[in-house]
Order: sequence, then structure tokens, then C-alpha cells
Amino acid sequence: MGKLSNDGKIDLSSAKVLVVDDQVINIQAVNALLSSSYSVLVATNGEDALMVAQTQLPDLILMDVVMPGMSGKDACRLLKEHKLTSDIPVIFITTASGEEDENECWNSGGVDFIAKPFNPNTLKNRVRAHLELKYQKDILL
Repeated sequence: MGKLSNDGKIDLSSAKVLVVDDQVINIQAVNALLSSSYSVLVATNGEDALMVAQTQLPDLILMDVVMPGMSGKDACRLLKEHKLTSDIPVIFITTASGEEDENECWNSGGVDFIAKPFNPNTLKNRVRAHLELKYQKDILL
């Protein structure tokens, strides 16, 4: 996914980020923010997200919570059950709010969540932070 550059910074330009949302406009907004820094993969539902995750092995997943069919939380639970995808961090992007909704995101295996409408700077910084953490964890294992 990444490599350490000569100046000691982590180069994440080869990182793959899977964006999962049933609204194409949301995928386009995230893609516009991240595609210049990372390889962006997309899925428009939970079932496709599982397939893309298992075949492409993204380094990070940005997952909508509310989608027709399989919810983002259910997709995350299934990702965490499979050895191949269990270590992929999932950040939920959601309009859901409240303590119960937040707890459900944490309990399904998410590492963070971002409220919609999101602040573009917050999204970029959280993605980078979680990719750096994953890179460091991968080196240690």
C-alpha cells in the first residue's frame, strides 16, 4: 500500500480506497476529493462492496450506512468475519445521528464515522490518518 520516502514521510499514492454509497452523486464527490491522492474503487450497494473488497483488497473503505438491501453496518460485519477482509478499516459516512446510531457503527466494526454533509478537509484528513495507521500496523505484523 505505501512506502516510506527518503524524507521519512509515508507515501500512500498506491493506496486503494473503496467508496460505497447508493447515491452516485456522493461517490462522485468523494472521488473528486480523493482520486488525485489514491486509487478510488466504487460500489453502490453492500453486496457489491463485499465482492470488490474480496477481489481488490482495498486499504480503506468509506461506507454509507443506509443503503437498500444490505446496510453498511451489515456489510461491515461480514467484512470483519472474513480473514481476507477483516483488517480493512471501515469509516462510515452517514446522515444517521445520535448515540445509538454511533454505537451501532462501532459495534459493527467501524473505525470511525463522518457525518453527511461532510467537511471535505475532515474527510481527506481522516482518510489519510487511517491509511497511515494501517500502513504502520501492516509493517509491524
